Amino acid sequence: MIRVQVLLAEGQNEKLAHLAKRLKVSKSELFREAVDIILREKVSESSDPLLELIGQAGEAGKSDISIHHDEFLSQQEKKQWAKKRSL
Repeated sequence: MIRVQVLLAEGQNEKLAHLAKRLKVSKSELFREAVDIILREKVSESSDPLLELIGQAGEAGKSDISIHHDEFLSQQEKKQWAKKRSL
């Protein structure tokens, strides 16, 4: 890993420290997770947005995806929004 220095507003630092304590992880771990989220959302590896849907329904092995695909995608979207709100 590479060490970086980040300047935060006091309120950001307090909220980050509180969240880290609540989740029992380090602030560094939260930063790495946030960077991963930003990179996934802002940097598309594919020029085809349909290819970005691959894997959104969850793990392989579900036999009813063709029937309930909208449900699976909706659940995944709700999980992502919940994760964003908890930050």
